[in-house]
Amino acid sequence: MADIVTGQDEPVRPQAGLREVLASLRQPKVAIAMVFGIATGMPPVMVGVTLGYWLRQEGVALTAIGFMGWVGIFIATKVLWAPFVDWIRLPIIGKRLGHRRSWMLLGQIFVTVGILGMAFTGPSAGLAVFAGFAMLTSFAAATQDIAVDAWRIESALDEEQDLMASAYILGLRSGYFLGNVPILFVSGIIGWQAAYAFASLGSIAGLSALLIAREPDKPRNFEPLTGIGSVGSALIRPLKVFWQDHGTGVFIFLPLVALFFLPDSLVVPMIGPLYIDLGFSTTEIAGMRTVIGFPATLGGVIAAGLIGLRFGTLTAMAIGVTLAGMSNFGFCALALSGGSKVLWAVVTVVEGFSGGLAMAAIVAWASRLTNPIATAAQFALLSSLMSFLGGFLGGFAGLGVVALQGVTGSSMGGFALYFSLSPLAIIPPLILIWMVRRRMKIASAPVP
Repeated sequence: MADIVTGQDEPVRPQAGLREVLASLRQPKVAIAMVFGIATGMPPVMVGVTLGYWLRQEGVALTAIGFMGWVGIFIATKVLWAPFVDWIRLPIIGKRLGHRRSWMLLGQIFVTVGILGMAFTGPSAGLAVFAGFAMLTSFAAATQDIAVDAWRIESALDEEQDLMASAYILGLRSGYFLGNVPILFVSGIIGWQAAYAFASLGSIAGLSALLIAREPDKPRNFEPLTGIGSVGSALIRPLKVFWQDHGTGVFIFLPLVALFFLPDSLVVPMIGPLYIDLGFSTTEIAGMRTVIGFPATLGGVIAAGLIGLRFGTLTAMAIGVTLAGMSNFGFCALALSGGSKVLWAVVTVVEGFSGGLAMAAIVAWASRLTNPIATAAQFALLSSLMSFLGGFLGGFAGLGVVALQGVTGSSMGGFALYFSLSPLAIIPPLILIWMVRRRMKIASAPVP
């Protein structure tokens, strides 16, 4: 199979599917990578999608809910401090635990503090205080994610990278599930604040894995960052390497990464409020996501690997982003149906499958863009791009729905019109995928 960036033949690597990942869990570092994925997957969902359900049940306006989505901006901008996580050794714990594990510990501690702060205050204490704790959670989670990505890459031999990445993605999707469905279910019994407090106990798994994990055996030179010049060099160095590797291709690759999740990002802040306004209980939502949504997501992850192996990663990306955009029509139909449970089940299957497929495909593609000498910082750049633009524009989703509710004259009409317009966002990434494919063909064409 030809490399998706250069078009040249690439070495054949063993493909790691779900069965291989599960069978390999007897390797401690693979199992630990999966647990780290769970630990880093829960917090972003708790300050994003799950938070929307909580706020809507508290009667918070759609406009405010949309803007609250901006608390996740740290996850989208982690590239700004990823180089410093690479090159600054933490005092005391840095020597005792090692460089990567010490940063993971610091991130996990403040994630727990942020979640407990949200639990003890709640929106009723004032959105400013509540948002502050949500921002702390987001910032700490992003820092932890940087360190975990670096640990995963540095702990694996070259032939183990695919396996470690697959285990991590499986854990990450499980973390997304645990940060949403169980909390929705428990909140209907003991309330949102207690549910978030109990969810903070999930940090125990991450801390346990951290203590068991071995620090990567990689020599480091912790040069002091003195002055603006050295700080600027730390930020620019990964970008220079990226440009040296890909040249003008960056003008295609980076926009594709930035726009790929736009069809999802534009609607995610409004899915929870739509469910609540349709009268679905948190228990029903949790049950639907558990029985139907989560298995569909795992099916999408597996399908991405199979499609990528048979037809190429770009094909998997094109199918994933198209299905993700088209699934938004399902939410439109659901809003107009008044809450049909059968239709809801169908929408949940398509949403889960397309989301799993799209995520697995873009992560596989983006990982191959990185250079081994700057993997952590470059992957932080790419993953930040994946969420920044969509997260920023998604903050206006509440304003968009409210405006369209005024145009249509009904609450559900506004939701339906908004969801029906959002699939237009698949056009830019599909064009960019075509441009990457065309670049491949030109690079691989024989010289006359």
